[in-house]
Amino acid sequence: MGIPKSRRHLDLRGQVCPGPTFETRMALNDMAAGELLEVVTDYYPAKQTIPMLMRELGFPCELIDGDQPVFRFIIRKV
Repeated sequence: MGIPKSRRHLDLRGQVCPGPTFETRMALNDMAAGELLEVVTDYYPAKQTIPMLMRELGFPCELIDGDQPVFRFIIRKV
């Protein structure tokens, strides 16, 4: 998916379960198909929970800087 310019940005640093996954889902509910969402978090379990939710919803999701303490997801709502 590359690193496209995101239309929406969620900074969820400092939030713990279920915050990052829940907030990501709520943001996507307010978005139109084709829009991009960048999610920034430092909550390690989100590396599993957010991609798992995106697979269930059928939305492409890319982990960026996954080896860093603060990492990002780029999600496209389809």
